[in-house]
Amino acid sequence: MKSKFRITNKRNAFIAAIQSQRAKDYAEAKSRRQFKHEPSEKVAYIPGSLGPSVVTTAIKKEYGGIVNRTGRKLLAKTQKEERPRFYSHQ
Repeated sequence: MKSKFRITNKRNAFIAAIQSQRAKDYAEAKSRRQFKHEPSEKVAYIPGSLGPSVVTTAIKKEYGGIVNRTGRKLLAKTQKEERPRFYSHQ
């Protein structure tokens, strides 16, 4: 089948080449687009609904309140005793 479009000079050939490359780039961009994610079915977190962790309750029981790690180290150093370790997997 013969094409009606004829490239008669270098200028038209250049324009046709640019248009075909742009069409190719456009098709690739459309084919590789990222689709929207499905909405999550998880329930939104309500602050305060989890409660204190195992480590937090152990520290409160040991010291009577929340004491940060540096404070616990200083207390153990001044009292010359071994610092108790708190792990969440116990």
